[in-house]
Amino acid sequence: MAIYNLPTKVDKTAAKNAGFTIVELLLAIIVGAIMTSITSMIVINQSHISQRGRDAILSNSYAETKIEGLRSAGYNNLTNATTDVTGELPDELKEPRSGSLQISDGSTGIKQVDLTITYSDQGTPRTYSYKTYIGELGVGQN
Repeated sequence: MAIYNLPTKVDKTAAKNAGFTIVELLLAIIVGAIMTSITSMIVINQSHISQRGRDAILSNSYAETKIEGLRSAGYNNLTNATTDVTGELPDELKEPRSGSLQISDGSTGIKQVDLTITYSDQGTPRTYSYKTYIGELGVGQN
């Protein structure tokens, strides 16, 4: 059986250096606050970028669907006019949103289709414009 000598006196230097000083504690709090604010800014920016991507996908998807519908209708069924398509835009696009479809003669046997979509991107208006041409003969016709 071993016998251990336990100290009977408390080392005053060890007791004096135990724990944190006020300066160390304040420094740790400041570093923690900076790290927390940086992390929250990253999360907020990621959320904004993600929403912007979803809005762009929604407007592109709507434009593709609308223009393909016009292509399916065919050249002879297109009349030169400007149409407000705001009511057809996806509800997920933020207000105020608007859409305009303009069909005009491009050249002989070709109609020019211009589609403009505008919506709010966190208070800033974002506008996408799409332009295509629909021919009299159509795709794959001679």
